[in-house]
Amino acid sequence: MSRRLLYIIIGAIVVVVLAIGIGVFVVLPTVTSANNSATTTPTPTASTTTKTTKTNVVNTTLKQYAPAIKTQIAQGLKLTPDQLTTDLKAGKTLSDIATAQNVSATQLQTLIGTALQSGLKPAVSAGTLTQKQVDRLIKRDQANPTLLDKLLMNAIATA
Repeated sequence: MSRRLLYIIIGAIVVVVLAIGIGVFVVLPTVTSANNSATTTPTPTASTTTKTTKTNVVNTTLKQYAPAIKTQIAQGLKLTPDQLTTDLKAGKTLSDIATAQNVSATQLQTLIGTALQSGLKPAVSAGTLTQKQVDRLIKRDQANPTLLDKLLMNAIATA
C-alpha cells in the first residue's frame, strides 16, 4: 500500500507542476500584455505604410497614363482608340478583341508589354515610377490581361 500512496503523491506533484507551468507560460503573458497594452499604443509599421503608398502611386500613375496606353494597344490591334473603347464597353476583353483581330495570345502579351513600357516611360523619366515597378506591371498584366481591361475601362470612364 505504501507503493500505491507513493504513486498517488508523485502523480499529484506532476499535476501541480504542470498546472503551474501552464499558468506561467499561458496565463502570465496574457496578463502582462494586457497591462502593457493599456500603457502603450501600437504604432503602424513602416513597411505596411510604404507598400500602401507605393501601390497608390503606381495606381495613380497608371490611371494618368492609361489613355496613352489605350491608344498604343488600339494601334497594335489595328483599331482606333474609339473602336477599342466601343468593344470594351460592349463587354469584350482584350483577349476577345485580339482573337477577333487575328492577334495571337503571344502577340497580345508582346503588345501589352510594349504599350506599358512606352506608355509609362515618361513616369520613369520623371521619377514617379521605377523601371522595376514598370517591369512588375508588365509581367502582371501580360499574365492576366483582364487587369488591363479594368485599367482601360477606367480610362474610358474618366475621359
